[in-house]
Amino acid sequence: MELRQLKYFMEVARVEHMTQASLNLHVAQSAVSRQIMKLEEELGVALFERIGRNMRLTSVGADFLQQAKIALNELQKAEALVTEYTNPNLGTVQVGLPNSLATKVLPAVISAFRKAYPDITYQFREGSNAELKEMLRSGELDLTFLSPLHDTKEEFLATRFFDEKLKLIVPASHPLSAEVSVSISELKDEDFILYPEEFDLYKIVANAAAQKGFAPKVAFKSQDFYTIQGLVGAGLGVSILPEMILDGAVFKNTKSVSFIDRELRRSVGIVTAKKRKLSPSEDLFYHFILDFFQAT
Repeated sequence: MELRQLKYFMEVARVEHMTQASLNLHVAQSAVSRQIMKLEEELGVALFERIGRNMRLTSVGADFLQQAKIALNELQKAEALVTEYTNPNLGTVQVGLPNSLATKVLPAVISAFRKAYPDITYQFREGSNAELKEMLRSGELDLTFLSPLHDTKEEFLATRFFDEKLKLIVPASHPLSAEVSVSISELKDEDFILYPEEFDLYKIVANAAAQKGFAPKVAFKSQDFYTIQGLVGAGLGVSILPEMILDGAVFKNTKSVSFIDRELRRSVGIVTAKKRKLSPSEDLFYHFILDFFQAT
């Protein structure tokens, strides 16, 4: 089995088309087809079903893809490690982050880190907490921001930086828009616009409402902050969002209001896998972050 075969296999699996995969890989279609056939012969199983011009993974092919991603990622990290050990200032930092932290936390950290290490490059992976933890578990990531942090399990090491308040977002014409602070109990009859159920932000809101004896009436769900704000601004409901992503970004036809409920907040921190070492460049970044938040 060759590294080239894995790369060809993964690209065909991604686009489900041999011709398109060959174009993306900048090699002849016959070369891609030949390598896929050799891989299938070596494994003794069919990895794809040929459906017209399309290629669809078989069940065993789908299982093989998951392991191939892990293997290729580890090989690429091993190659990068050799370079980084000779000069960690020229490596790559791959870091995960929830999209709700992308607007303020990460830019501030990267800006400061870049001044100290201008030649290090970055790869960012966004997703829900569940998606990021799965990437960490599988080895696709070795380092990710999370918010909120959960209890540290045996497989993860979590470092808490700070707690962030959540705020109510209402249309500018809403009766609560003029209030300085409110309780979530005042929202029991409102239509909510929230992140999907798999996001921890949804769970925080749902749990806080449950403590007040009601379940939020969810009219719309979106994982995009701007979509949520736009729907609120159109008068279609209210929302509860992190204070940081609202800083300087509240739409002119919406208002933000503080909560008196202490449970409407979330922790923010960084998480690593206990059983894997960070690459030299990522280790630089990790310790820089620890010092950065200790100083702020």
